Amino acid sequence: MIKVFLIAIFLALSSFAKAGLVFNEDEEVVEIFHSQDFDANLAKAGKGDVRAQYLVGAAYLYGLNEQEIEVDHEKGRYWLEEAAGQGAAEAYSELARMYRDGMGVEKNISRFEEYLAEAGGRGLLSARSHLLDLYRDGDPELGIGPDEEKYLYWLEVTAEDGLTMSMRNLARRYQQGRGVERDPAKALEWIMRAVEMDNMSAQRMAGEYFEKGMVVEKDLVKAYMMYDLGGGARH
Repeated sequence: MIKVFLIAIFLALSSFAKAGLVFNEDEEVVEIFHSQDFDANLAKAGKGDVRAQYLVGAAYLYGLNEQEIEVDHEKGRYWLEEAAGQGAAEAYSELARMYRDGMGVEKNISRFEEYLAEAGGRGLLSARSHLLDLYRDGDPELGIGPDEEKYLYWLEVTAEDGLTMSMRNLARRYQQGRGVERDPAKALEWIMRAVEMDNMSAQRMAGEYFEKGMVVEKDLVKAYMMYDLGGGARH
């Protein structure tokens, strides 16, 4: 069961979700990075422009050959910390990478986890997926083991984000009462949300509910419709 204190911590982070994203989902960040006017962004960064601070920090972190900007981890960290100080999720993600890999800093896995959680809490989908995998499987090379509480938290967050795999896995948790209180009705809610996104596995799961009359009234027509959409029955 997820502990109350853990929920409170992560919900506090997630309150920054939308405001913390520097780039919109439809923007090509790699293209923007490579085509940036570095000198102009450096001037903007000095005036507090958070987007420019991120781009300048990333340029120093990885180098920007097109404009002959060489790698300088110290400067990269400075500008990324400036952007992170304004809540930039992408900047927290890059800082997490620095501490994970020891890029110009001493490796610090605790700080890596902290910054990655900040990035995820501020709405960066790639960070949330990374956190989900990290706490589900652990990472022996980093000395991080699976963490059921944190995994369940990020499982729900990514399900809310619309990741159908997380919706299905969360539904199974509610079906079986693993880590959460058993709740077949809640499981069906998540299944049907995935069904609405045309997920075939979820459609087969929904078919079983209607076939057996679990939570809902038994309805063989709906059951076989779901099975048909899902490519066949589960059994």
